[in-house]
Parts: sequence; structure tokens; C-alpha cells
Amino acid sequence: FCRYTYDNRYLEEIESVDCEICALYLKPEEKRKGIGKQLFKYIVNEFNNLGKKQMIIWCLKENFPSRKFYEAMGGKYYSEKYIEIGDKKYKEVSYLYDIKEVYNMLNK
Repeated sequence: FCRYTYDNRYLEEIESVDCEICALYLKPEEKRKGIGKQLFKYIVNEFNNLGKKQMIIWCLKENFPSRKFYEAMGGKYYSEKYIEIGDKKYKEVSYLYDIKEVYNMLNK
């Protein structure tokens, strides 16, 4: 599944961001079949059609397979922050995407 938003929840921190992928998950047995790329492409196409300029996605810092995917999709490492899940703190990293640039890359 994938969840995304058309607005900027980071107005004060990152003014240039105007859309976000909030979650992108696949069952382990469905990975490496191109499904994640197709979901990602669908969202980028949607944002491009709406005239969005810059997208952000956050990922747990230790989730190296997902980070590799986000980088392969054209994401540029941007920043880090801590989040709390239950009683534990985890570090997240963010990737920024120029929508037009990623749109062109995915639609060659």
C-alpha cells in the first residue's frame, strides 16, 4: 500500500516541499517485482499533473533496503530526525525529490 499527501506538513522546516509520500510498504514476498517502482511512478505522475514541485519521504535510518530504493528513484538525502514509536526512539532520514526531474527519469 501507499499513502501520500498533496500538502506540506513541513512548512517551517522545509518550505520548498509541497507533497509527500507518507508510507510505501510491500509484503516481503512481493518485493523486487517492480511493484514498488510502479506505485512510486503513479504518485510522481499524480504530483506532476497537479503541478507539485518538490516531494519528501522519510525512512528509518537503519532500513537500508528501502533507502537504496528511494535513492534509486532519484531521492537526494536531506536530513535526519528522531521519532518515537512506543517507548523507543528511532532515527529517520529524509529524501527530497524534484518532481519534474523524477517524472522525466521514470517516464523515459
